[in-house]
Amino acid sequence: MNSDEYEIIEFIDLLNYTFSDRFIEKWRYRYSIAFVKKFQMKLLDSVASRKCLKKKSLYSYLTKKCKYAEEQVEDFFDAIELEIYYPLVM
Repeated sequence: MNSDEYEIIEFIDLLNYTFSDRFIEKWRYRYSIAFVKKFQMKLLDSVASRKCLKKKSLYSYLTKKCKYAEEQVEDFFDAIELEIYYPLVM
């Protein structure tokens, strides 16, 4: 297996985990189930539409539309290491 194939498998594993109940369980007490599910749905919409999700639009969605505190969203992005979702989230 070459490095590209390995990276693809790792990314698919990351997405599987992110869409799982284990992900919700891990973050529910720190951020709430509703918050985590909104993040999951936005990510899933991006996968379904085959379009990249811009970090800025995800941030705006969670802060402006969903009315979560900016500090909470920033802390969540740091906690889950949002940069590992590249290239899905840019």
